[in-house]
Amino acid sequence: MTTTDQHFAPAHPEGRLAAATRWLAARPLHHRFAIAGSLVTLVGMVVIGNLVSSSIETGVVRNSAISSAVYMESFIAPMSQELAGAERLSAETVTRMDTLLQQPPLADRVISVKIWRPGGLLAFSSDADLIGQTFPPSDDLMAAWQGGLIASFDDLEDPESEREQQAGVALLEVYNPIHSIITGEIIAVAEFYLDATELEADLRAAHLRAWAVVALVTGMTFLALFGIVRAGSRTIEDQTRRLTLQLAELARISAQNEALRTRVQVASQGVSETNERYMRRVSAELHDGPAQALALASLRLDALMRRAGVASDDPEAQMLRGCLDEALRDVRDLCSGLALPELNGCSVADALDVAIRAHERRSGAKVERRFSGMDLLARPVPHPFLICIYRFVQEGLMNAFRHAPGARVRVGAGQGTSGIVIAVEDDGPGFDPAARTVSGLGLPGLRERIESIGGSFEVESRPRAGTRLSMTLPVESWR
Repeated sequence: MTTTDQHFAPAHPEGRLAAATRWLAARPLHHRFAIAGSLVTLVGMVVIGNLVSSSIETGVVRNSAISSAVYMESFIAPMSQELAGAERLSAETVTRMDTLLQQPPLADRVISVKIWRPGGLLAFSSDADLIGQTFPPSDDLMAAWQGGLIASFDDLEDPESEREQQAGVALLEVYNPIHSIITGEIIAVAEFYLDATELEADLRAAHLRAWAVVALVTGMTFLALFGIVRAGSRTIEDQTRRLTLQLAELARISAQNEALRTRVQVASQGVSETNERYMRRVSAELHDGPAQALALASLRLDALMRRAGVASDDPEAQMLRGCLDEALRDVRDLCSGLALPELNGCSVADALDVAIRAHERRSGAKVERRFSGMDLLARPVPHPFLICIYRFVQEGLMNAFRHAPGARVRVGAGQGTSGIVIAVEDDGPGFDPAARTVSGLGLPGLRERIESIGGSFEVESRPRAGTRLSMTLPVESWR
């Protein structure tokens, strides 16, 4: 195909249909209703108009045919009774019938008459040349032999209708069965043509009135529906505009909330790091201050006891030494808990390992590891997240050590649907979270710490079914 041919090539029908559909879908609702409704209304009006016109024509023609048939039968039926025993009418009867048809009032209404015998034989005809001839019976004639009264506007295409064609007027063709007055059987069928000029004019006027009424009612219905749809369309458009404005406002507020949430998380992370620095300083101060003082007091107590001559097994001296040693252990344990190992540059797996090993060293308990997705666990993580992970594992393992001594304890980590999931589980006695009164700073503090950096915290436990603490941190926030 040349360039010119391509330029003038018609668009593909499916492409035109798709373009028209998109164009229609982009129009307002009342415009679409006007386009589609007008087409449907026009089709419906044509269908209803044709049905009404056809019903009117059928009713008028049948009523006219019945009245004409009754009128004609009163003249023709008595003279046709001899056909009960003969194939043709006698010459005398033919003459009498011709005379009758040529006189008013029949001559004013009837154009021609034919009387049919079985097999398409004409026993009588206004055209004398046709009498005695046989023609193929039409469908209407066959229906009349079955006892039906048939009436219609004839198109005069049958070979025996030459005389009627010359009339030059609209003709109503009627087939009327003729019954024997003795047996009631059909002995012949009378076919007569009536001048239907006035009837045709009346039908035309009736058709026009019917079409006018149908068009008026259809138009008024369409206008009423269009008004309703237009009002609804304006309401929808107004609501759409309001919803658009509300959605824009909600989007703006959502963006502000997201920015505020990000700022809060960043601030929380900063506070977490600041708290850890303060806790490290407190730990150092306790180690260098009270802990050293208690150690010095313990040493000086021995010297004092020797100078005072107090025996080493003296109960008061043993109680005092025990109190000093217990206080020194508590201060050192407190320093160990407050001091956070150096986690800068560590991965999740590193932080978990440090926390687990620190707990095993302090408690002497064995902790199982269940890690999956090591590619994710080996990724570098911002320092505030490492602090949160370390404190979560530290608190979870300490709770298991305190409330489920001797039970199996597991630390698991892996990829979840919402991010990385870290869990601390034990096979201890468990508890009912709904019935337990929250006290202390452990679990509530963990929840606040985790949620402050965008994570989630869950506690799952049942009596005699163990306990599971889990935290989920979104991976997207690490980037």
